[in-house]
Amino acid sequence: MKGVRGVSTAFWSIVLLGSTISIAAGFAGGRSIGVAGALPPAQPVDENALPAPVRQRIFTRQLVGSHSLDAGAAPDPYGDPSLAVANDTRPQTGFDPRRDRAKIAVLVIDAGRAGAALTPFVSSSLPVNFVVAPADDQARATASSIRDAGKSVVVDASDAPPAEVAGLLHDGATAVIASLDDDRARALMHVVNRRTLVVDADLSEDDDVAAIARATAHPTLERDVIADARDDAPYVDFMLRDALALAERNGAVIIAIHARTESYNALVRFADRAQRDGADLVPLADIER
Repeated sequence: MKGVRGVSTAFWSIVLLGSTISIAAGFAGGRSIGVAGALPPAQPVDENALPAPVRQRIFTRQLVGSHSLDAGAAPDPYGDPSLAVANDTRPQTGFDPRRDRAKIAVLVIDAGRAGAALTPFVSSSLPVNFVVAPADDQARATASSIRDAGKSVVVDASDAPPAEVAGLLHDGATAVIASLDDDRARALMHVVNRRTLVVDADLSEDDDVAAIARATAHPTLERDVIADARDDAPYVDFMLRDALALAERNGAVIIAIHARTESYNALVRFADRAQRDGADLVPLADIER
């Protein structure tokens, strides 16, 4: 009996010792893991210290090809307010404001790209002239609908091959408008007959259209005012008043305007005021300088 008790005591002593060792090992291991994953101690904050500098991050644009920013629409050459009034405005020969009425020609310079916004201009009774570029979608169809409404078509030759300009002139356009350097202006004059009116858009410092056109005996005019380089109603009204003052001084003025709702409304108001002040809106062909 005593032998059995001795064996039992020894057995449970061994079990107790093993359990104690296991608990001790588990406690030591858990504490090590806890220490390894603990957050670093909080550092004191100096409220008067400057913040860390912002680090520049360079982002590379992912879109490339036809839908990237590189393939966006070209800037509007008539959208620069610094070009709104031409530097060289020439008085009309023989104009006397005491007995003569000033003449104002209006060019809708984006007729081939305006879409539905063009409709009120075309259907208006105002003698507006319409600029169409050969590269515009449905350029020939647009030019044909303008002529059918009894209005004049002007070909935008600034970015068009001379042969394409000649095609629209052959279809019935009555004038060309462009801003070109010497070489390109000479190439354009080769396809424009001497009865076709040439308008210098005056949109760049190296613009030689007027000089070359006169040298080649083409009837020549210059654009004077861009009325809506900013799409803002008060601005458009102001520029149209400026154009009227210029017309009353020089006898004639050529205004470029976009096919926009605000621009059309401003033009209607302007036409009434100009009529009262002794100036008339006329087709481009009626401007003489």
